[in-house]
Amino acid sequence: MIPLPPEFESVEKGLRERTMTGQDASQRIFMARRKLGPPWHWATWKRARGRVLGSECETCGAGPDAILYVQHTVRVPRVQPYLDQARTDTECKPPEPDFKEDLRLESYAIRDNTTPEQRDCCPLCDSLSIQYRKKTGTWICNGTSSGTYCAHVFVVPAKKAAFTAAQKKDIKGKKYDAWRRRVLSRGDDWKRDALLAWIVAFRRYLTLEDTKTLCKRCAFLEDMTDLKPCLHCGSAFPKDDDVCTDCGAPVTGPDVSQGPER
Repeated sequence: MIPLPPEFESVEKGLRERTMTGQDASQRIFMARRKLGPPWHWATWKRARGRVLGSECETCGAGPDAILYVQHTVRVPRVQPYLDQARTDTECKPPEPDFKEDLRLESYAIRDNTTPEQRDCCPLCDSLSIQYRKKTGTWICNGTSSGTYCAHVFVVPAKKAAFTAAQKKDIKGKKYDAWRRRVLSRGDDWKRDALLAWIVAFRRYLTLEDTKTLCKRCAFLEDMTDLKPCLHCGSAFPKDDDVCTDCGAPVTGPDVSQGPER
């Protein structure tokens, strides 16, 4: 009844199409939940509430004069139990072949296929950390390869083959893409499995099928205490008891021992 927010829809699509790792999806879900807040604060929730809210409390029978709530009989799904279960399930399965050695060799190949450029360096220690001083027309070395500043002053820098900042960035990006291709193709991404299962449960929660109409007092008793109201005298007594401790009346009416919404 309540549509899944676009932030969650994009995560689900990325996980199913394997364009997003479980770790990436976990971070996006975390940020989306911080941004959106709990579901009962959404505008779509408030519109759907009017379509499922009844005219009287299903526990004590309080009518329209009472403050009525849409009360879930299940808690909003938490992500952590799904993560724990998926990790346990993955540990029980035979491990997939390790791709680290292949990735290491490909990373070396990516680096070796890039030709370093001739860059200015210190003639004494070959450090690239040199600085030109306009006032004196000289260079000074800021290298610390020996554990202390070289501080060598010179007029003409030497040359050595080294990667530029742009080349390093390109190599890093290619190595990340190589790692990402392997991670996305694996079947034991337990975070991916956990988040897909959580999204299915969250969709069920947003249907509002597991809800009932309660008055403010009955909703409070279910949410915040282990009590339930007596339908005869109105006093509250433990949920596990079959007889009211105040008036002695037996329990009648619907079962109110289900879990609270949140």
